[in-house]
Amino acid sequence: MQWWCSASGEPWTWAPQYYPGVWLSVAVLAVAYHALARRARSLGESRRAVWGGWAGIILTWQVLDWPIGPLAAGYLASAHAVQFVVLALVAPPLLLLATRRALSAWHARGGAGRRVITRVTQPIIAAVLFNIAAVSTHVPAVVDRLMPTQLGAFVVDAAWFVGGLLLWWPILVDAPRRAWFSEPVKMLYLFLSTLVHTGIAMVMLVRDFPMYGIYELAPPWPAWSPIEDQHLAGGVMELAGAAVIFGIISVMFFRWSGGVSGDPPPPAPPRD
Repeated sequence: MQWWCSASGEPWTWAPQYYPGVWLSVAVLAVAYHALARRARSLGESRRAVWGGWAGIILTWQVLDWPIGPLAAGYLASAHAVQFVVLALVAPPLLLLATRRALSAWHARGGAGRRVITRVTQPIIAAVLFNIAAVSTHVPAVVDRLMPTQLGAFVVDAAWFVGGLLLWWPILVDAPRRAWFSEPVKMLYLFLSTLVHTGIAMVMLVRDFPMYGIYELAPPWPAWSPIEDQHLAGGVMELAGAAVIFGIISVMFFRWSGGVSGDPPPPAPPRD
């Protein structure tokens, strides 16, 4: 039994497989989220936002576990692209939106953790770190080297998830407060920060030969060829990613133009 989904080189079977590492990781994430969500609710966060966070937990579990997890690890680049979209662009904003009040209150209390978060969520640094994670985990040599090992596949998935949290934090969590980081600047930040992943998708779409040996040499998939799978992966990253990004930018624009702020009120100062 594998603890994490990795490329096995075995013919695909629809017999369910179990990955203890995935279940344990999702369980830890769910426990941490539950604690933060309870704190956020006590600070006035909506029930709808909290349920949205649980949807993010479920989506994370679904793309890491069977069948998408093993398909993404060693059979289909398109399943790999679905993982990227969910782990980097969908689940993180759902989780942060539900816990932003609790995270702001935690940040207001100070401490060593606050200094680290303040530094890595500075918008330029957060965008750079996200793009480093996105680009490095789509380089063919890196993908072909990491995906056959359980630790390597875990590193790729974790990099996308952590990179997504960093990308979305400056937009959704108003801690630390940055007066210059207004709604129009946030929209521009989100657009510019995700151009690189769009470029990766375009490369997948236009290449006439498979980029990744791990998927080209995988046991045959009956529905489509490796090059068709690669084009589908590019389409998923391009269209699904664009739908998420421009959908959120549109919501931000209409809220801003209507004079509605999406930021939570600042947390009360800690009591002595």
